[in-house]
Amino acid sequence: MYLKKLPLIGMLVLIFSCSKSEDTASENNLEIETITLPTSAVDYSAMDNWVFHPSKTTILPFYNLDISVIEKDLQVSETIAVANNSDTDTGIDVFWVHPTQLSTVQNYSGPQTIAISEQDKTTIGLTVIAQGGLLAKYGRVFAPHYRQSTGITYDQNTDKEVQANVIATSYSDIKASFQHYLDNYNNGNKIILAGHSQGSYLLGLLLRDVFDTNDNLRAKLVTAALGGMGYVYAKEGEYKGGWWQNIPLCTTTDECGCIQNWVSFDEEQGIPEINYGLPEFNPYLINSGLVYREFNEGEDWFVSDFSYYGETKTPLQNYITPDAGYGLGEGNNFLAFNDMFMVRQRREGVQKVVLSIENDISVGDQRPNDLEGEKEHVNYLKWGYHIKDYHVYLWALMQQIDAKLANCG
Repeated sequence: MYLKKLPLIGMLVLIFSCSKSEDTASENNLEIETITLPTSAVDYSAMDNWVFHPSKTTILPFYNLDISVIEKDLQVSETIAVANNSDTDTGIDVFWVHPTQLSTVQNYSGPQTIAISEQDKTTIGLTVIAQGGLLAKYGRVFAPHYRQSTGITYDQNTDKEVQANVIATSYSDIKASFQHYLDNYNNGNKIILAGHSQGSYLLGLLLRDVFDTNDNLRAKLVTAALGGMGYVYAKEGEYKGGWWQNIPLCTTTDECGCIQNWVSFDEEQGIPEINYGLPEFNPYLINSGLVYREFNEGEDWFVSDFSYYGETKTPLQNYITPDAGYGLGEGNNFLAFNDMFMVRQRREGVQKVVLSIENDISVGDQRPNDLEGEKEHVNYLKWGYHIKDYHVYLWALMQQIDAKLANCG
């Protein structure tokens, strides 16, 4: 059964990148006051405050998740069946946090959070389906609404204390929604954490605050898929002990209880300098316990998920995109373009690493290049294919989750 295909709207990226300032470089965290972490005012027993929830009536449980594999002549060569378990208790739950989705029409000014009532819930729901809907293969989907921080909040020039308080308010909603899920619905189930962009950064705080020193929760964690979140650091040559003390970065495809992160750039793009406007570099958040330790530019390196795609260029398996706008799927809502791009982990020094994508489109290939239009995006030079992070890596992520579940039960 499938619904009539709905337009899946790409997310609106409202995060700004900039270079490190001298003031940030010289700050001594021991001299900086912490902030008081707020308690969320959002009631997560109310279904209106969830994008998707097994107890809420939405389109997701009825949505056709099958994938049509499209060949160069635009014919469907295969249908990959994907079960929709979004409201079925399989023993595995998916907790998904959506990216920044705020309307430019409303012209929000300054660092602030935006009330859930002022957000476009339809667009948010379609974005969650476009990016993470296929993860419903694994079990029930819990996706909270939250008071999003405006994009300017993440700007380098935003006052660090103001930034910390705004981000902490958004985070308080994620913590409260997760705690509500944990107390009322988990019942011992395994957990997949997944998100994108702002959603990934908030999950990063949750992992440190709630999971990092809790052996029981870490044992439940299948993986934390933090798409679109760069600058994940550890001491050079190691894979934990940076943002998180005990949770490692994944080093094999079947490892459980670890963190996967990636950011997608074109092979010909330069890798940008560190964006010190992000939460893991904020001294107030560090001193308030939401980050294990500060980044050490002289000793730390950045790590990206390398266990599926390594440093050697290989064909990208099944670039996945919603069929909305293309009409090629013969009734299926998702398309897969196989061997259309080359992919590798590209490292340019210890603090520059990205998932690098290169066109490999042969003469006569009629399939649409879903990435080409991203080069016109206002944030492309600094964030590359950020909007398409999940389309690029979703198949690889699902293959790894399959392996993790087979290995860890």
